[in-house]
Amino acid sequence: EIDLPAPRAVSVVVPGGRLHARHYPGAASSSGLLCWVHGGPTDQWTVAFRPRIAYWCSRGWDVLVVDPRGTTGHGRAYQQALNGAWGRLDVDDTALLVEHAHAQGWATPETTVVIGGSSGGLTVLGVLADRPDLVAGGIASYPVSDLHALAEVTHRFEAHYTDTLVGAPDDPGVRGRFDELSPLHRAEQIRGPLLLFHGTDDPVVPITQSDDLVERVREGGGDVEYVVYDGEGHGFRDPTNVRDEYERIQRFLDAI
Repeated sequence: EIDLPAPRAVSVVVPGGRLHARHYPGAASSSGLLCWVHGGPTDQWTVAFRPRIAYWCSRGWDVLVVDPRGTTGHGRAYQQALNGAWGRLDVDDTALLVEHAHAQGWATPETTVVIGGSSGGLTVLGVLADRPDLVAGGIASYPVSDLHALAEVTHRFEAHYTDTLVGAPDDPGVRGRFDELSPLHRAEQIRGPLLLFHGTDDPVVPITQSDDLVERVREGGGDVEYVVYDGEGHGFRDPTNVRDEYERIQRFLDAI
């Protein structure tokens, strides 16, 4: 039996409006806070049953599902605010929401871990690079780390996606912007601890992105555990791998 707590709506006032999130209190005494960043980035995790949230809440973790600007569901202006700023505004908004959680007493930097996959993984890497003071570590699954490389290989359903969220990749004046916004080019700032997962057959974010990121993080002296699942794509489906993922996350949380 799973008793999933109802989330509490969270909003934080920022210049020009409010940021949004949902706070799921964990069962019994809190183990800490998992700040979960959805993928997309122009997506939203609606309030529905999500096994991952239920799993960690049942083990005492508070879960803060953040909706940085770019998230759908909060109006057109909120979603379009990310245009040209993917990799910067989402990171800053997530940091503000984590600061709010600490101010509310839900956790401390020593008991907060930021977690996310795909574009959410990009935000995780950005928080570790830019605001390591806010978290004890991060967990990223198949993260986007090189926006220019993503623009070159993006599959047909998201063709030209980065043209809006970053800029036209063939514009010489924009190339520097791609590098500036990509965690790959701030990898030396990622000290960790970082737990990173990727599948070898990912058609959306090729595994070479994580290979390159891990190499640069380690060259900079950062602490990263890199887990590769053979045959997996953008999201893990083999039950053996999913179980292994959960168990590795638990060990990572226990260790840090």
